[in-house]
Amino acid sequence: MGCLCCGAALEVGALCRACAQQVAPCDGLIADHLRSTTAGTDADAWLVDGFGHAHAVAAKTTIGRSADGGLLILAASVSREHAELKLVEDGAWQLRDLGSRNGSFVDNNRAQGRVVLPPRCIIKIGDVAMWFLAEAAYEPALSASAPTASVAGALVRFAIQAGSVELCLVGSTDATSGGALLSRSPGQQSWKESALPPLEFQLMRALCTRAHDEADSPAAARGCVGTKQLARDLPFQSKYANEENVRQVVRRLRGALAEVGADGVLAVVPGRGYYIAAPVKANASADR
Repeated sequence: MGCLCCGAALEVGALCRACAQQVAPCDGLIADHLRSTTAGTDADAWLVDGFGHAHAVAAKTTIGRSADGGLLILAASVSREHAELKLVEDGAWQLRDLGSRNGSFVDNNRAQGRVVLPPRCIIKIGDVAMWFLAEAAYEPALSASAPTASVAGALVRFAIQAGSVELCLVGSTDATSGGALLSRSPGQQSWKESALPPLEFQLMRALCTRAHDEADSPAAARGCVGTKQLARDLPFQSKYANEENVRQVVRRLRGALAEVGADGVLAVVPGRGYYIAAPVKANASADR
């Protein structure tokens, strides 16, 4: 598949270099600062950022710094509830600015009231530009939230016995890809699958690898990986990623673990780093 906007060869994620440059990230923005809460399989449209990541858009999506919105953007120029995208009855899409401080723009024109969006255009939320693509017939794997390797073809497998829930981490050996977290209650045959974006998957993978390697250590916090090392090793899009960026990934991964009943699995050694507080087994089968 080629660039989502023009069909040219892919060079920057889901975009060619020319299309990526038109929505180049603003100062201080890293890929980890944008996240959709809509699954790729439920997309009614897509927003593609300058890192080449495609974010699923639902029929009604609020954009802003609030974690309760449909698209979270952590940028100083973006208000908590900045703008709203909406699919109306005639099949058209509208953008409405929600009284933001720095405004919303469609193809460089400031949005006043409700603005009808062309099927392909550039919208700008504060200083953050993205391609808007009304067609939703793209592979979900292009979404920043979707796994990039199927369970059946996974090369990385770790089983975690987390109290009353069994977990299985599966994915590719690619150090920049996402993967999947499988979960089930003891005695159940089928697994529930949750997608992990690249940063969350690679964090979980790093901790599981260290936990397995140090399984015989007598230390209570065996398998601990330092926060500074994670800042260097995780696939952040910026070379300036720091310990606060790691903490943001940790918070999101903890949320994903909590959703499957695995609270407390990701533990911390204050001032040092993080570890998996549960038995970890490598190359475990995930038969379904």
